[in-house]
Amino acid sequence: MEVVTATTGDEAEAAVADVYLPNRLEPLEPGALAMRLAAVRLGTTTVGQLGYGRRMRLVTEEASHIHVNTPVLGTVVSRVGRSEPLITASRQAAVFPVGEPAHIEWSHDAVQLCIMIPSSTLESELEELLGHTAKRPLDLPFHMSLTTPEGRVWRSMVNLLAGELASPGRLLSHPAAGRQLERTLLDALLLGHAHHNLERLDRPDVPAAPLAVARAIDVLHERPAEAWSSTVLARAAHVSVRSLQDGFLKHVGKPPMTYLRDLRLAGIHEELTRATPGTTTVETVAYSWGMVHLGRFAAAYRQAFGELPSHTLRRQPT
Repeated sequence: MEVVTATTGDEAEAAVADVYLPNRLEPLEPGALAMRLAAVRLGTTTVGQLGYGRRMRLVTEEASHIHVNTPVLGTVVSRVGRSEPLITASRQAAVFPVGEPAHIEWSHDAVQLCIMIPSSTLESELEELLGHTAKRPLDLPFHMSLTTPEGRVWRSMVNLLAGELASPGRLLSHPAAGRQLERTLLDALLLGHAHHNLERLDRPDVPAAPLAVARAIDVLHERPAEAWSSTVLARAAHVSVRSLQDGFLKHVGKPPMTYLRDLRLAGIHEELTRATPGTTTVETVAYSWGMVHLGRFAAAYRQAFGELPSHTLRRQPT
């Protein structure tokens, strides 16, 4: 996490430009500037908590990413393009689109959680939730209410992140936790804000059609040693994770990762049966099929074939 403070307009403009985008500051009252920006990257998403300690007007250049500003303290008046001014406090957030400059007026006590998300990141997450390519572009309204049940989920995420930025902990510093937190944040935005695809997100998934299941099975047979997960496999099959899992249960009778394990075990058994002990080891064959946890592999192999893989390798074919 990076924390930057500034007492002059030039310093504050440079700090915000380094983290977000080029901007211009205009003081709206006399007094000292006391800007503080605490920012962190979660995957491709930038999360920062920003305040100026003085009434200021911030004018940005055209945005190249989506920006979501949620007041933590104070009141903010925001305008984008030719829109009407939007007054936001604890019950509203402003969602700034790509390709427009922003005009934002901060009260002297205003502190906002400012989140910057690449459009491609949010669109990819939308397609993950839908389980297919979005048919309509992602068009997020400027005003986001935080009083609805869905909006309150976003407010909870804002409170969590604001607390972590104020008192840094492991949640924002651990890479794996950061990636998971980014996805949760994106999901909270996509499921908590009104947009054209929201109704489709509310529809329950149906099991993957046999064609999608067959596509998943084909890629597993083509590349069984890859580090597959349900998420990666679902992306390859162009369906959601839940739809893929339901489709495998309905049409194959087992979850996709169980199918992959059985596929690997069968391939290893066949290779060990034909192998020569002096030139091949169990570990080499297991690794070549993507089995990296040898203890678990040996137990699963014995359960499947009634013997240890080393016994299969020593037994010469007749």
